[in-house]
Amino acid sequence: MNSKAFRSNKMTKGAAYFVLGLYTIIVAYPLIFLFITSLKTNAEFFTNLFGLAQKPEWSNYANAWTTGKLGFYFGNSMIITISSVIATSIFSLLGGYALGKLNIPKANLIMSILMVFNFIPGIAIYISLFQMLGQLKMTSSYFAIIIPYIAWHLPFSMYIFKQYFETIPHEMIESGRIDGCTELKTFTHIMLPLVTPALATVIVFTFIGNWGELIWASIVTSSNVRIKTLPVGLLNFRSELGIDWGMYTAGISMVTLPLMCVFAYFQKYFVAGLTNGAVKG
Repeated sequence: MNSKAFRSNKMTKGAAYFVLGLYTIIVAYPLIFLFITSLKTNAEFFTNLFGLAQKPEWSNYANAWTTGKLGFYFGNSMIITISSVIATSIFSLLGGYALGKLNIPKANLIMSILMVFNFIPGIAIYISLFQMLGQLKMTSSYFAIIIPYIAWHLPFSMYIFKQYFETIPHEMIESGRIDGCTELKTFTHIMLPLVTPALATVIVFTFIGNWGELIWASIVTSSNVRIKTLPVGLLNFRSELGIDWGMYTAGISMVTLPLMCVFAYFQKYFVAGLTNGAVKG
């Protein structure tokens, strides 16, 4: 490589690192600002908006957890989110395998019809959905939130699994059947270990979507405060006297932390699931 080409390559790498660094700062700054603000008093928030906290108020976190009842709402969110993520993963995994590998007639058409439901605005079905759940006597239970969450994430999750299963050679299934494996054993022992990246992708998407969902949760919990979730619970920080910004941002920080932990844990599989499932081998 001559000196001119070397300098050009070095400049290209430098520009790439600069863009990535700038993008990282843009993405990370809101989180940093959120954490810094969570350590301020309400008075300092208005007088020193962008500066560091002069005297960190770690008590904001304790007050948000106890006074703001985030501990109670955190438990509700965990029950609802984990239940819906597990159910969505299981149902979409089975559906994606069936549509991708079991030679079901018009499988692509069925998948397309299911995907259409993802484009229906939620506001168009909230009233009828709430009335239907009311007739089933479910509006006062966790199921009023869990069941819609499962239904809303099933089509896209099933699509991810279907695309991923189609990249796996059919000969692997045939070899399992030749060795005497039942359909269930073939699925659990041969196919399931191969779709870990797709499973991680579904878990991340579903967890993020359900953990931060506000509109439907606020509709359901308006008549039953016992099942309020974290996003709805954060609205309690507003009062006639305004918002305690230190305690409020401390609460938001605690809501954001599980999302960051889930994504950090599944990041490697998440990226692989998006890339591998997008290409049919």
